[in-house]
Amino acid sequence: MRTFVEPQIEQLSLRMESVRCGLYATLPESLGEGFLWTAALGEECLVSMHSIRLKKPLILEERPTDFFCVFSGSSATLRSLPNAPVQAAAERENVVSFSQAGGTTRCLMQAGALYESTSLTYTPGYFEGLKKRFPDDFGDAEDAMRALDPVSPPAEMLSILRSFTPERAARPGAAPYYHAKALETATALLARSRTWVEDEAGRTDRAIVERAEEIISARFSEGLTVKAIADELFVSRSRLYDAFRNVRGMGVAERLRAERMGAACSLLGSGEADVARIARAVGYARTSAFDEAFRRTFGCSPTQWRRRPECPRIEPFRPTGRAAF
Repeated sequence: MRTFVEPQIEQLSLRMESVRCGLYATLPESLGEGFLWTAALGEECLVSMHSIRLKKPLILEERPTDFFCVFSGSSATLRSLPNAPVQAAAERENVVSFSQAGGTTRCLMQAGALYESTSLTYTPGYFEGLKKRFPDDFGDAEDAMRALDPVSPPAEMLSILRSFTPERAARPGAAPYYHAKALETATALLARSRTWVEDEAGRTDRAIVERAEEIISARFSEGLTVKAIADELFVSRSRLYDAFRNVRGMGVAERLRAERMGAACSLLGSGEADVARIARAVGYARTSAFDEAFRRTFGCSPTQWRRRPECPRIEPFRPTGRAAF
């Protein structure tokens, strides 16, 4: 409460009064019009709501610790954030979620603009407590919260934030109700963050695979190796392997061999080249290595395959710029 709210209370000259859940004050007429309501939900979570129009500009200084926040705010409030995570899309009720390191921040509040927001703020200690109580559900909570995607908060956030009002705070049962809402919000944020992290990891894997397949398709005849592909993409061989397993369900070496075997089938089927020349054309320096790879793939030698139409046949794998799914 002290690090997040007291600077605002002091600089806005507010005289806070207790309500059933939290503190409430109206803005002095000399400064403008509006109110601030805030309630500490334990030591590690804070809910606040304000709606303010100032008569004169004010530079508001805050000194928060590390925190995670979800709020619904007016365009002026969003623009006033020191490191606004997104651009305001509407005049009111822009919902964003983000994490921020502690320290002193300053924001300019313009005269006449509507500064309105409802916010839930959590310290890392909130999620540390949940981790101790529910390790299976919140074991990765802090890391997941730090990866919050500001532009994609859960859809239910707006309706939850709308439930935090000074009027509801004055009614019986307000405190346990708001504690439950804070936990509901944290759970929804974590679920969305984990989904976003998984989606982002999937996009990264696909990008790696697409680029690797471009290299394979263009240069499989050059004696290309998995290490050479990984080095060109600035990833480790294990990272490249994992990306292919996640996206293609096969290893990168299998993918490279499939490309070479497909090309070999086309050349063998044409009947225009001997096996040794075909081996070199698809990237094998030694005919024996080509023969071994071919047998492992088709269960017969290249010569036998050429003579037996019933042998398995595959076409060259040719992605067209983007990975096929």
